[in-house]
Amino acid sequence: MMNWGALQDGDPGRYLPRPFETPRNAYPAALMRDFARSGFDFIRLTLDVGPFMQLQGADREALEQKLIGNIRLFHDLGLAVIVDCHPVEQVPAYSAPSILDDLEGPLFADYTAMIGRLATLLAGVQSGYVALELMNEPVIREASHRTQVKVWGAAQLVLHDAARRAAADLPLLLTGASYGGISGLRDLDPSPFTDSNTLFSFHYYMPISFTHQGIDFGTVDAPASPYVVDLPYPYDAVPAKEIEAAIEARIAADTALDPIGRVATRNHTQNILEGFLSDAWNRERIVSDFAEVEAWADRSGVARHRIIVGECGVTRRAAGFTGADDLYRKRWLSDVTHLAQAAGFGWALWEINSREMGINRVDDRDRVDPDIVAALAMSD
Repeated sequence: MMNWGALQDGDPGRYLPRPFETPRNAYPAALMRDFARSGFDFIRLTLDVGPFMQLQGADREALEQKLIGNIRLFHDLGLAVIVDCHPVEQVPAYSAPSILDDLEGPLFADYTAMIGRLATLLAGVQSGYVALELMNEPVIREASHRTQVKVWGAAQLVLHDAARRAAADLPLLLTGASYGGISGLRDLDPSPFTDSNTLFSFHYYMPISFTHQGIDFGTVDAPASPYVVDLPYPYDAVPAKEIEAAIEARIAADTALDPIGRVATRNHTQNILEGFLSDAWNRERIVSDFAEVEAWADRSGVARHRIIVGECGVTRRAAGFTGADDLYRKRWLSDVTHLAQAAGFGWALWEINSREMGINRVDDRDRVDPDIVAALAMSD
């Protein structure tokens, strides 16, 4: 709805004055009614931050009113809303690495000012629960994990304080460094925030070779491949030889591969498969991962109900795209959401209606897939 804002023709760095008025930004009313009826209790509304930083005057005011209007649509369905500040790479200047490149520079100052404006705006919402997520998946270019933690820790404190100055009681969603995964949360010092009305998020897509099956990252060392779409969950549900044969059949069937490309593809897919099998992904691995978050919460004095698995999901099979097998997708989603709930964490899926990871029905895009809902740990 409010991600990937439309750009001006001939100028890939400038947004249209009304960047979220295209058909793909339309509110899916029927689907959202079914989503709410299915038992979900909140939605994470992603914002392309570029338009909120670039547009000025009446255009920015219209953009902010568009946001408030969308929030009210969800509140009318009884859904709480997390407004997720979600930098994307469409305009590189407004990507997370660019924003975090220089915390003393003008771009980070603009982002901080935007956070303050959004906090002021959201503090005035009276129609239902709303929280502000300061940044989705923060990452620093070509930096070690230690540097990621240090830089993002400083940046998040600045953003938190800007939001707090604007809205003393607005719920704020914080995250760790390094794309907001478990390792980043584990190394986050929450002590500056524990007396504030804050929640803490981590994203979970482990292993990426399974959750991102079918996605072409376009790099030779990518963790997933369009040719590796037969990985099971748990990892040993299908004999390795059968998986290898299915991968080889896909490679052999691709007439666009020349001999050199075929060899490179075989080597790449073999590395993915070997890593997947050696890591032995199953329910116990997820339990172990979540135990790290529980240990962080316990030693930090953070109550479990303040923690959210802010994103999790698995690719699917739909027209024009072959992702994970439906059986294994549902098993993984079931384990992740049930284990999160058992730990006291909230959780959110990525995403509702995309081709690759949506949870709407393939044959009826206006309805949530009831088989997926049945697999999830829904609130009572």
